[in-house]
Amino acid sequence: MNSFELNIFIDRPKREVYEHVSEPINMIGLLPRLTTIDILKEQKDANGVVLRPFYTLEPFRLAGIPIFRNRVYTVIHLTRPSNEMEFHLFNKPNIKIVFRYFFNETDERRTHLIQRVNFEQVNKLMENFVFNHALTAQRAFLTNLKIRLEKN
Repeated sequence: MNSFELNIFIDRPKREVYEHVSEPINMIGLLPRLTTIDILKEQKDANGVVLRPFYTLEPFRLAGIPIFRNRVYTVIHLTRPSNEMEFHLFNKPNIKIVFRYFFNETDERRTHLIQRVNFEQVNKLMENFVFNHALTAQRAFLTNLKIRLEKN
């Protein structure tokens, strides 16, 4: 349960896909449960890597009624601009997940986006729920990203 990998081809140039994913505001509409985003000030780490931190709010519903509002802290690390980035997600109770994105361009100027998800810290009691939630959310993220970018 430590990791999974997803990938998708998007009929847009690599740079365009990378720039879209690298902006926190663009997460609205890509992540299925996301309702609110609070973007914090961009920073750089000790190695000069650009960091884009933000908070999101994801309500969980039971019979359509919000029963819990989950506040999630995420930091985008622009590790290799135009080629790779990482999302470091921190959640309660003691959950840390790293989403690594690899952007490759085909000869037809399509983007092959590979996403590797590593669960670095997850409570054993929540393990299956967290894994299933992450898998469902990331499949939706990639599908919504493809639809959004290809309709232009």
